[in-house]
Amino acid sequence: MSENPRNDGGSEEFVGELTNHQTSMLAYIRSLAPGGSGARDLLQEVNITLWQKRDTFELGTNFKAWAFQTIRYHLLNHRRRLISHGWLIFDDDLIERLSPEFEVEPDELEERHLALRTCLQRLRPQDRDLIHHRYATTSSLQEYATATSRSAGTLKAILFNLRAALKRCIERRIQEAARNHG
Repeated sequence: MSENPRNDGGSEEFVGELTNHQTSMLAYIRSLAPGGSGARDLLQEVNITLWQKRDTFELGTNFKAWAFQTIRYHLLNHRRRLISHGWLIFDDDLIERLSPEFEVEPDELEERHLALRTCLQRLRPQDRDLIHHRYATTSSLQEYATATSRSAGTLKAILFNLRAALKRCIERRIQEAARNHG
């Protein structure tokens, strides 16, 4: 009787790969999912799919590439569900072209995350609140505009400038860290 290769330690190795890539998988989903809402739910869906298809993964090959391809399929299906609810989002071609740009290593991702956290702390409290509202809540920008007595257009312009400032700050911090370590 032949033994299932997953019973001889393969499952343990697979779980190790899956666990080691959770941070980069979540970041990848967040980078491509509109608004980032539901990223953790989508990651759970992907984890379930990866587990169900674990027998098709060949240990020793590139787990990250295999997992990220599964994420792309889930994102395309997620996008179709959002379209059916009337959301305006990226088309399939744009997701396929952008996705390789966001495939970063966990160490680099952690460095960027720490830089972002530091840069966010340097923002004015009302700017941090706006960023938090936009990326960590489910209410609309219009609702926030009404609550803060500002126009949605003004908030969009502020968000545009804040994103640019955060990007510059993160890049500066990463360059500084590279100089200090290099």
